[in-house]
Amino acid sequence: MKDLYYVLMKNNLGNASTCRKLIKQGKITVNGEVIKDHKYPVKFSDQIIYQQTILKAQPFTYIMLNKPKGYICANHDLKYPCVIDLITNKDCYCLGRLDKDTTGLLILTDDHSLSKKLLLPSNHVIKKYLVEIQKKITNNLKEVFLQGIIIDHNIKCLPAEFEMIDDFHCYLSISEGKYHQIKKMFKSLDNEVVNLKRIEFGSLKLDERLKEGEFRDLTNQEILSLL
Repeated sequence: MKDLYYVLMKNNLGNASTCRKLIKQGKITVNGEVIKDHKYPVKFSDQIIYQQTILKAQPFTYIMLNKPKGYICANHDLKYPCVIDLITNKDCYCLGRLDKDTTGLLILTDDHSLSKKLLLPSNHVIKKYLVEIQKKITNNLKEVFLQGIIIDHNIKCLPAEFEMIDDFHCYLSISEGKYHQIKKMFKSLDNEVVNLKRIEFGSLKLDERLKEGEFRDLTNQEILSLL
């Protein structure tokens, strides 16, 4: 749920100061009642009215994209195609970037308040990946990953959860997002990542009906799970 003043801002009623003032002056009603608390938590079902105009209680965009290879997580680039070119709302940005050759679940939104909650390592949001590696897995690496892999010579990663699928495929779940982290983790184990696909981000799972390059809006339930 978002604070009332923030929802007003996204309805283009002004900056934070202006919207707080409108609320304090009693010019905003929610479900027929004047609300003067600018931090009132807005629900999707709320009816917000300003000057006889019904405002959007959920004015933000939340998109799930099945990212294809070859696209970078940026809004503009002179060399490579960008994931923003695949969606209709060009005001969105990527939450948790994926490498150019990594595929799978990508969240795009214009709700900048989500960044801190979902991306800070201290918040331990789990990202799960399907990993294909070059060399055969010779033993169970569960304990190795739980102890924390050393990358870049002296940087110890947080514990990760390893789940073996077969000799060349596994699931790996991490709670941080260092540059090329999963590739470096396997390189430290004298192996190479051939294909990498993100399949989960926190409580959100990749919709298997989405082909690479396809996207859809998140459902209200999926949005609430992220907020």
